[in-house]
Amino acid sequence: MVASKIDFSAQFGGVDAAASVLPHFKMLKKAAGGLRLQGFPYPKLAFILRVDGEINKFGFSGSGYPAIDKRGKYLSIDIGLQQSDRDRIDEAITEAILSSVDVVRSKLRDSNDVDFQELEQCLVSLCVRYKEEIARSHEANG
Repeated sequence: MVASKIDFSAQFGGVDAAASVLPHFKMLKKAAGGLRLQGFPYPKLAFILRVDGEINKFGFSGSGYPAIDKRGKYLSIDIGLQQSDRDRIDEAITEAILSSVDVVRSKLRDSNDVDFQELEQCLVSLCVRYKEEIARSHEANG
């Protein structure tokens, strides 16, 4: 089994949502760069940030809505951020990423192709890298 990539995409519910979460989105993309997940049955684990804004609201916080694309190229998991999460964006994202192990487990419960311990360790590494990116950003912006 080939190592899988972790990637992020985003859907912002307005300019306000993009303004507050876009820096975090960029840091997540950077943190995921080069990170590989062993023991996962799809080439990609894709997180989709769904960020409530002034125009559209997705109406949930945390991780959920797992989906497998029709070609079997990725498993996606939504990470919802409501406007009330904006004062703790990094914590909300980190909690959602870590809780996504349970979301994957519920979606792939009948699969023997998933090493859930490896998945959890990889996502912990991702969160550590994300926190390091946040620290670098704070140091740079002084």
